[in-house]
Formats: sequence, C-alpha cells, structure tokens
Amino acid sequence: MDLATLKGERIHREDEMRRILVALAAVLLSTTAFAQTLKVSPPRNIIDIDPHGPNALLRESVLVARQVFETLVRFDGDEPVGVLAESWKQIDNKTWEFKLRPGVKFHDGSAFDSTDIKASAERLSRAKGGLASQWKVLESVETPDPLTAIIRLKNPVGPFLRITSFLSIAPSEVIDAKGPEEYGAGVILPGTGPFKIGDFSPGDSLTVTTNPDYWGEKPKIDGLQFVNIPEQTARVTAILNGEVDIAWAFSDDEVSTLRSEPTVKVDIVPSATYGYTWFNAARKPFDDPRVRQAMWHAIDVEMVLRDLKPETGTPARNVIPETVFGFTPLQPYAYDPEKAKALLAEAGFPQGFQTSLLFGQNFFPGISDFGQIFVSYWDAIGVKVRPLEQERAIFTQNFREMNWDMVLSSNPALTLDADYTVGRLYYSENKEMNYTNLDLDKLLLAAKAESDQGKRKELYAEATKVIWDDAVGIFWGDLKIVYAARSNVSGLQFSPIEAPYLAGVTVD
Repeated sequence: MDLATLKGERIHREDEMRRILVALAAVLLSTTAFAQTLKVSPPRNIIDIDPHGPNALLRESVLVARQVFETLVRFDGDEPVGVLAESWKQIDNKTWEFKLRPGVKFHDGSAFDSTDIKASAERLSRAKGGLASQWKVLESVETPDPLTAIIRLKNPVGPFLRITSFLSIAPSEVIDAKGPEEYGAGVILPGTGPFKIGDFSPGDSLTVTTNPDYWGEKPKIDGLQFVNIPEQTARVTAILNGEVDIAWAFSDDEVSTLRSEPTVKVDIVPSATYGYTWFNAARKPFDDPRVRQAMWHAIDVEMVLRDLKPETGTPARNVIPETVFGFTPLQPYAYDPEKAKALLAEAGFPQGFQTSLLFGQNFFPGISDFGQIFVSYWDAIGVKVRPLEQERAIFTQNFREMNWDMVLSSNPALTLDADYTVGRLYYSENKEMNYTNLDLDKLLLAAKAESDQGKRKELYAEATKVIWDDAVGIFWGDLKIVYAARSNVSGLQFSPIEAPYLAGVTVD
C-alpha cells in the first residue's frame, strides 16, 4: 500500500472518529444540557430541617421536608394518594392498616420497611411542639411483617389520613441512634424522597441533590439551592436579575414590578392562610359577644382589602379559607357603624371604651397599615384602640401568654383540614383565646372522632357558623400567594401552604 493510500485511510479514520465524538457529545448534551441546580428563595430563612422537631410546623421546614422525606400518603385536593403506602384501610375507628411500597431505599442506602413507620411515629409523638400535638393520640404501631404497619390510636381521629400526610419517615436505625431528647436544627435525618441533603447551615443556606436511587420518577434537575434573602425588595431584585429561579409570598405593591419583566412569570394563587383579629374573651368587654360583633360591623372589610391588598386579599366567608376541608360559605358581616354603636350601647358602652391591639412587626406584608386603618374605623364608633406593634419574638411570647386584649395576625391552616385550626383553636380546654362554648366543644369533639368525611364537613359547617356568629374574632380576609418564576422554569406545582413539591420542576 502506497503512502497516499495510507494517509487517505488515516484521514478517513480521523473523520470517522470526529463524527463519533460529535454524535456522542450531542447525546450527552441532550441528556445533561438542562440539568442544573434550581435556585429557590422562600420568604423566610430555613433554620431547622428536623421533620419531627419543634420547628417542623414552620412552612419553610415543611417545604424542605417535602423534597427530602416522604409520607405514607399525600393529598390531591381532598383525595388521599399513596406514597410510601400502596394501600390502606381502617380496621375500626381507632385502627389503621397500611401496606407499604416494596423496594424503597433511604438516602443512606438502608431499606425502608414497617419498623421505620413505627420509629418515626413514636419519635414525633415524643416531641415537644411542632407536629407532636397531632400524634399524642398514638397508642402503638405494630409491624407484623416488613411491608405492613398497623397504627392504633387512643381515640378515634377523623382526619387521621391528613395527619399521616405530615409524618415524614426516617430510618429506624438512625432514629434509634439519636438520644430521646435530641431534636432540632442539629439533627439531619435521611429520607426516601427525590432529593437528599447536601450542605446545611441553619438560617444561612441549604442545598439538596437529586437522589439517583429514587424509587419514583427522578427529578430532571441536579438539585436545589435554597437562597435565604430575608428582605423582600432584595428577593424581587434577585428574581428579576435571574439570581434565583423561583420565589414567592410577595406583597401587592411588588406585583407590578415583577410583571414588568418579560422573563418572569407571575401567578397569584389561593392559599390556606387567613387574616384575623382575635379577642381575648377573658378580658372585659370582650367577654360580651355584642361588643365583639360591634367591632366587626365597624370595619369596611371590602374597602380595606381593596386599598391594602387589591391583588392578594378577598373578604373571608368563613373562619377557614375555601382551600381548607370543612369550608362552607357564610354571610359576611355588613359594614354598619350605626349597628355597631347600637350593639355597644346595648352592651353598656354607649360612649365606647379603651383597649389595645397587639401585632408583630412584618408578620405579613402590610400588617402595620392594617393595624392603623382598623384603629381609625374603631375610633369612629367611640372605641379608642392603642396599637402595640412589637418585634416578632416579643410579640410571640406575649401572644402565647395571652397578654393581649386584641391581636392582629394571619394563620395558615397547615394540614388543609378544619381540625387543625377550628378543632384546635376554639376547643375550650385548649384556651387559645379564653373562649368557652360547651355546645361548640361537643361539635368539635364529634367532628374530630367522625370517620365519615361527609358528616365531618357537616359538623364543621355547624361549628364554624357558631364561631362566626359569636364573633370570636374578626375574620377579615383570605390571603393569596404571589409566586414568581423565571420564564424558562416549568412544572411548578403551586402550594396553598407555601411548600411546593419541586421534584417535577424543569428548566429549559
């Protein structure tokens, strides 16, 4: 073979190799070009990721739990959907049997089985604060085989499946290695979820990476970086500049700025959060329902919301938002200052009275404006109200110790079930606002024990009407959530409790 032929063959082989390399590169690009770390900025710093600890009820903690841990079931609207449980049945009004999903592994490589249900439920039931109160009813967990867990309760619990949808499952071996009092920010547990913990610095930063051994559909991104930006204006700038991909819980006055940027998508969605002003019924004159009703009739709720929350506020029609199981629409209180004055006179306060309104700084966007405008409405019927705006920690302490006449705040119905708010807050023995109504107590106990969900809804319809008509508080508005995402982000499932599942998000 001559030199020219050899050279021609070498060139041919090189060309062929280049074509192979180009084709290989194309394949690699098609599968990895869009895989990246999604940057997420929740409205509050992540201080604790222990799913059973005292801060497990914080929405940012629930947000992390939904990426890292899994539960027996989750809810799609009002319908339970199996996650780690493939099926379940109620054996009697205090006993549930769950058949578990086989072949699931934790992030540490250990196999998931029924002993992990037992260890996780017992650890949560022993905790102080957080979700523990919902699990004090636990009697025992039996594990007849690796894929069967039988949960026995001390009392019937109608919303039990809702409660299990917040029980994050961790490995029994890791739980057993922890001390019985070891909870909180220093605890990092493996889960079975689509993401696993990378680096965590409480109150500063958190990264999670995609779980390559996930049993379900794997995420199409490499992981998540939670970017803590506590100041709202800075979060707006970050989403506009592309420094973060997803953020939410913006105030109304930021919506137009977000919408002005064509590379940002803005969605305003219903939430499970409502605004309220509660009365301390143990303090005069708020022990008289006529006074409480007068305070509500004195406020033009529709006007206040149009002025202060035109994008994210709608007048409430119940003591729980429409997104929550147990909601039944009720007749709003009419703005009627003359009726308010008449009620005050009937209650023995024709000249009004003096009182105070407690609220926490930055508890929700615009809270100071709400406080000031409510005070002006009450002043018009002769009630002189001193606004007490306090730093969040001091407010929280005074709030828990019932050191207030009236309190202005917002509250999420975290489990999306009336039992969590109505059943917990207005039951006399819990003394959340020193309000006692024995007839209401009977309705709440019956609703909590009822397994038939249709009957539960009927009972909550009765209970919420009692609370509404008795004006235990002023339930002035249901609050919506402003979500903002870069235009190349798709698959975001909005969450009414500000804790979206992010495993299905893709970036184009």
